[in-house]
Amino acid sequence: MIDIDSRYGPFSGRVWGLVINFGANALALYGLAGFLRDGTHLVHLTVGPIVTVACVLLLARPSS
Repeated sequence: MIDIDSRYGPFSGRVWGLVINFGANALALYGLAGFLRDGTHLVHLTVGPIVTVACVLLLARPSS
């Protein structure tokens, strides 16, 4: 299992998870905008929320 409280580079695993979550949220919004505009970007609209939910489930664990 990944230890999200240890440091990976300059930040802890929790901080890196929040950065990935931010990127996934942006990807989901980009996909939603493309889908509402002309019906494209379905891959972005699918991958963004999946990664977001995975980050939330991983980061919601309490620190030990």
